[in-house]
Parts: sequence; C-alpha cells; structure tokens
Amino acid sequence: MKRLTTIACFLLLLSGLAACTPAETAQPDDNLVSTQVAIILTETALAEPIETELPPTETVVPSPTTTEPAIEPTPTETPTASATPTPTEDQNDPALLLGAPAWTYDFSANSSPWDFDSDQASFNTNNGKLNITAKANANWHSWYVSSPRLKNAYVEAVIEMTNCAGADRFGLAVRSSSDGQRFYFMGVTCEGKWGFFRMEPDVNIQQIVGFKSAEPATFGPNQPHRIGIWMKDTNFTFYIDGQEVGSASDSKITVDGYTGFLVAFANTPGFTVHVDDLRYWGVP
Repeated sequence: MKRLTTIACFLLLLSGLAACTPAETAQPDDNLVSTQVAIILTETALAEPIETELPPTETVVPSPTTTEPAIEPTPTETPTASATPTPTEDQNDPALLLGAPAWTYDFSANSSPWDFDSDQASFNTNNGKLNITAKANANWHSWYVSSPRLKNAYVEAVIEMTNCAGADRFGLAVRSSSDGQRFYFMGVTCEGKWGFFRMEPDVNIQQIVGFKSAEPATFGPNQPHRIGIWMKDTNFTFYIDGQEVGSASDSKITVDGYTGFLVAFANTPGFTVHVDDLRYWGVP
C-alpha cells in the first residue's frame, strides 16, 4: 500500500512496511527484502552544496571519554620481487577482522528492495548492480531505505561513482526511522571527501563531521570503493577501502533502523552511483 503526503516544501512517498528482525544478530533473515521505505524530497534548506570544510561554529569534537572501537587501521606495504611497493591486506580492515558477513545483498537479481523511480532520482537494479541516478535539481537529496534494520553493526557498501565532479555525492544511510525522516549518513563526494550527517524531519541536515579529505585512503571516481560505517551505540568509525578515515560521536539516534542510500548532485545532472554489494557484520 502506498500513501502520498505533501508537507510544506517537500514530497514524501512512503511504501508499505512489514516486520523485520535482524537488528543486532549475526543471522540473516529470509524476510529482509520485505521491508522498504522510499523517500524523495524537494530541495533542502541547503541552497548550496554541503560545505566541504567544517565551519568553526559547527565543529563537533568527540568527547575525550568516548570509547571508539578498538580498530586503528594502518596502511602497510610489502616489496615485490621487482622492489615495487604494493599494498598488503590490512588485518585491521573490519571486513577481515570480523570474518564472514552476517548478511550480503549482491544485486544479482533483476530487481531489489531499493528499486524506485521519480522525477528527481532513480534507483534501478540491472547488470548486477543498483544504479542510483540524481536527475533533475541540484542539491535535491533523494534517498531510499529498506531492510536490514540495524543498530550496532559494521555496514559496508561497494560503490563506483561515474560521470561526476566536485561535490556530487553519495550517502550510505543507517538507523533510519520507520517514516524515513531521521537517519545518519556517511557522505562521500566525487572530489574524494567524506563527512557524517544526521537527517532530521523537514529535511533538516545536521552536520556532525563536515566533508574532509579521505586520508589515508585514496578515493576517486570511476573505480570501485568500499564505504563502511562501524556503529556501536553512540560511537561511529568510518572506513574507505578498509582504512579508517575518521570517527565521531552522536547520541540523537540510539535505536535500530533501516539501511539505504542517498544521492545528490551539485555539478553534474545525471550523476550516477553503482552499488555492487551491501553487507553487514555484527560487532563485539
């Protein structure tokens, strides 16, 4: 059942919900694909792209008493026979540290729970990927959330950004409310920056960590990257290609919620992100 409600300056499209159980367990649920929420919004209060630098008045510093996950990846290199350095597997990479994922969705079918289309964005599964395209208005944030429903977990998506420039951005959304109006998202931009934000009702985007360079990871368009969020209670650690790029603390959303994807373009109408895999692990 679908319900259409117009509120102020944005359009909310909400599809029917069904129960789902994989909150913090390490067991997959056969009904994961039964729950989905689609949200497409008008232009947000951000008339311009999200700032790529953190304004002094909005700086968020994790509390000195915050306990972050005991993971501090460091890049290592080992010489080959030709003495050319090549990266080795980082044993602090969560995907290696945690073993086999509790659940994986590889988008190999002809459709997925995230399929959706509107004038502003499309979420379409084909050729083994979920293809997400921002179509019409610059800085119009579109997102789609579905199962799994998680609180404490390491969540990772394999993505590739194409046909993009500058602040064109993708977001991995977690802990979404049932109405899809509140959630966290880790954003990454075409120019190689990442940030962490909290979406509030009425498309009120709260900056927790402003966009910054994804060091030490090397991030760029037209190549696959793993985007990951380690979330444990109020603590969050962020990874690109298995390397930690930052952390944050926020206590506004402390319950489990749906998982999904966000897209917006700043420079390139038709900006497209291909999602190859979505997976999660339980965390200690």
